[in-house]
Amino acid sequence: MIEAKEITNPSRHIQEDTTRMLWAASAGICECRGCTNRLYTHHVTKENINLAERAHIYAFSKGGKRFSRLISRDKINDIDNLMLACGNCHNLIDSSNTDYSAEKLLSMKKEHEERIRLLTSIKPDLQSEVVIYGCNIGNRPIRIQDFHANESITPDYYPARIVPINLSPDLRLYDNEQEFWSIMAKDLERQLEAHEPSIRDKHISLFAVAPQPLLFKLGTLLNRNYNVSVRQTQGNTESWRWQKAEQSIELQLCELGQLDLCDKAAISIELTARLSDEEIQSTFEGHRIFRIIANDCSPFAIKSEADLSAVKEEYRNTLNKIRLECSADVQVSLLPLAPASVSIEAGRQLMKGDPVITVYDRNYLTKEWVPALSVHEMGDKYDR
Repeated sequence: MIEAKEITNPSRHIQEDTTRMLWAASAGICECRGCTNRLYTHHVTKENINLAERAHIYAFSKGGKRFSRLISRDKINDIDNLMLACGNCHNLIDSSNTDYSAEKLLSMKKEHEERIRLLTSIKPDLQSEVVIYGCNIGNRPIRIQDFHANESITPDYYPARIVPINLSPDLRLYDNEQEFWSIMAKDLERQLEAHEPSIRDKHISLFAVAPQPLLFKLGTLLNRNYNVSVRQTQGNTESWRWQKAEQSIELQLCELGQLDLCDKAAISIELTARLSDEEIQSTFEGHRIFRIIANDCSPFAIKSEADLSAVKEEYRNTLNKIRLECSADVQVSLLPLAPASVSIEAGRQLMKGDPVITVYDRNYLTKEWVPALSVHEMGDKYDR
């Protein structure tokens, strides 16, 4: 313990390191309570100038206000005994006509510097949980590499962990096998349930390539209660960076079938390819059909987040139209010919009060469109 000594011959020299730390701790703002004077800019001319004065809390010498024999000589010029102040406040606290105790000034200093620490600690959380889901499409295996997913989110975000969360199934099943869809959907639910505590309140960067019904299912599980950025391949599973910033896709909504009150409706999202009228009418005989069609169908139709948002909005508007114009117990069939991100976002749009939605898939052996998964209200499932 250092013995307190009376200050008999103190030096007025304040170390440069101490001055720099004082500026940093105060953020260049006068530390006297209620004063917000910036000490690096003149309040009238706005010229950059050093207006700061280093005020001692305990006095520098015996004749000074707030002198105390209890502070040691080598501590008189430490940062703990200094405040950064404007000239007016320095004169005020040192005036013989005012009563500013050392305790009061220490309280002001602590209050100001804690506020600066708090305000400068507020920042956006740039960490993102990278989530991968890859599932065989027909007999074609899908692999999404950790590196390509992690690399594509920088510099907007940074991976929260070295190894991403991988929801991909470890099951050797194909979509022409019996119970494929129900088994895969249940596996996906269980995989996500295991990781849910880690991602609940985090930003999520989602990378997925899988059969359309499972992508829709994934979207209902990672619904709008989660902060999800759905990514889209840009040519192959090694390239996930958006090619554009602005919207490039153009859409049209076409309607086929009966216009009166009906209990069966179908939505086709035709972005990668366009169906013939005959094919879609034979698949959905007796349905009121709504076709969301890209003017320029291509596997690379989604080039930006704006493109994805445009399709998502058109789909949600179509679903609202069905709810308004069809019967209360209408059932909806969904046939997506679209990039993976679109089916995920379609699933994420499912909300309370929406009808049961059955997602169709094309069997890679028979080439026929068949109902695969039926989903309702953010992940609740119905057996078909």
